[in-house]
Amino acid sequence: MTPFHGARGYTLIEILAAFFLMTILLTLVASVFAENGRQRQASLGLMRESLSAAAVLDQLAQDFEGALFLANKADRRPDENPWRFFAEGLSDSGAMSVRFVTQNAPAANVAQHASGWVEVAYFLEEDDAGEQVLWRWLSPRPPSEPTRGFPDSNDERSIRMAVGVNEFGIRFLDPEGDWVDEWDSAYQSSEVPLPVAVEINLRLMREARAGESKDQAETVPGAPHKRRVALGMPTLDVQALIALGQEGDEEGPDCFTIAQCQAEGDSAWYDDALDTDCGGDDRLCELLTNASTTCWSEIEREYPALAARAPESCQP
Repeated sequence: MTPFHGARGYTLIEILAAFFLMTILLTLVASVFAENGRQRQASLGLMRESLSAAAVLDQLAQDFEGALFLANKADRRPDENPWRFFAEGLSDSGAMSVRFVTQNAPAANVAQHASGWVEVAYFLEEDDAGEQVLWRWLSPRPPSEPTRGFPDSNDERSIRMAVGVNEFGIRFLDPEGDWVDEWDSAYQSSEVPLPVAVEINLRLMREARAGESKDQAETVPGAPHKRRVALGMPTLDVQALIALGQEGDEEGPDCFTIAQCQAEGDSAWYDDALDTDCGGDDRLCELLTNASTTCWSEIEREYPALAARAPESCQP
């Protein structure tokens, strides 16, 4: 009989070689997965930065497209006009702060006594971490007194638009076709108080990819973003609009409106009434909110005490 010989086993060297090859293979596979993860994370970072910048530019463009200006009274100095478009704080990309009135806002909500015309401001501030933050400030009504300067982030009406701003600036196109870095309607021609167009420049910081930063910084400047917006809104002349409306109304008497009263002088009486919710009188709030269509005679007839607080120039 032929003797039985058992199957030959693996030697220690063969086992070690197989283990070594398996280790190399797993290392290569892990490195591929890790690189894919880094690339995916980098792509997400680029997308977040791009979407954030686009959202900020969209909001700025929307506000600028609705920018408007109330013509000054003939006997009033330009710097006494409450409605003012001005920008300052120079950078390499233009003005870093801007403030103006716009009508690009949601329809008036009578319950909140909001106006279709609002005042907005954009400005930069450094946060506690040393990052530049772009803020947007909004007032629910246009200004009733001349304003200068800008609000700050402590104002409850300020909201953060972008964190980690590397570059922000706005340039303005004047009627001669030149781009300028500052603007103030008080020192512009009364025929063209607003710029023809604006150019918005924005660059945000993003997470650095592996080996991208020489100094091992965690963030690097993202791609530059630019948007140009035309300002097509005309200058509002309340007196002319009222006169035009009266010329077209041949059936009834001339109507001196609340808006015309506001244009004539101090409107503190109007702002105080709305700020106190009209003392709970919904009828009064409705009349005041629709200032451009409410006749002043209705206030005199129904609310004589309030009418008495208005300037004498409001008496037609």
